[in-house]
Amino acid sequence: MTRSLVLTADDAGTDPDADREIAALLAGSPLTAVGVITAGPESGPANGLGSVPDTGPERPDVARAVKLLAQAAPDVAPGVHVVLPAPEPEGGFDDVVDRITAQADALTRATAAVGLPAPDRMDSHQGTLYGLLGRSYLPEALGVCARRGMAFRLPRGLELYGDDDPVLASPGVRARHASAVAAADAAGVRLPRVIATHRGGDAEARDYATLRDHYLRLLGRLPEGASEIFLHPAPDTARLREASAGWWRKRTWELRLLGDPVFIREIERQGIDLVSRW
Repeated sequence: MTRSLVLTADDAGTDPDADREIAALLAGSPLTAVGVITAGPESGPANGLGSVPDTGPERPDVARAVKLLAQAAPDVAPGVHVVLPAPEPEGGFDDVVDRITAQADALTRATAAVGLPAPDRMDSHQGTLYGLLGRSYLPEALGVCARRGMAFRLPRGLELYGDDDPVLASPGVRARHASAVAAADAAGVRLPRVIATHRGGDAEARDYATLRDHYLRLLGRLPEGASEIFLHPAPDTARLREASAGWWRKRTWELRLLGDPVFIREIERQGIDLVSRW
């Protein structure tokens, strides 16, 4: 068995400068996949549950991002990067299936409009579907994926994403994870072997060399099978600094990483196959 890697840029559809860079990376770097955010500002009364996020191809930022992706990589199906509003209301979102479905429908309509393949995978912004910040929505998310024939970014093993994380090491989370993997297998929902990223912000990343070393080590630890590393590349702009205080430097470093010959050579040296889906 070989080691294959889906190398993903998340958060497309939220910043025009980042979207242009992500499209360019898909056309000429090791990047192989992208997750698109279609959820817009919440509308309606703040009644504890809120309302379904404003989604749809009429959102110019989503349409712009998808058009750029179609021009750069017409064969790559973008993923649905599901967003739930924060903070989560007490008791969670009872309408989470509607929220997930609306976001998947919005991206499906947008891709159809420009001739891109329909989204074939789903993942979770800030881990909200996984219950890392509150209630778990794994059964609901897996149900939507099963009905739509989509894969889901839930790792079969937590050994890379869960490094030194006491929450992910807890018996309760481990049991919930094992149950979700079994449910995904029973429903025919494809899962990656492992997932990995850099989970901290600027302070934890420290500097570019330290961040690059982190990702180089991850490449060496990828197990056999199809895995995923996801990043959030973006150029240094005033908009990014304002929107991602405490995180913007790391995003610019991750953009730099994807064009770094040292990183690219290590992928080749490790014999890792770059693929667009697991």
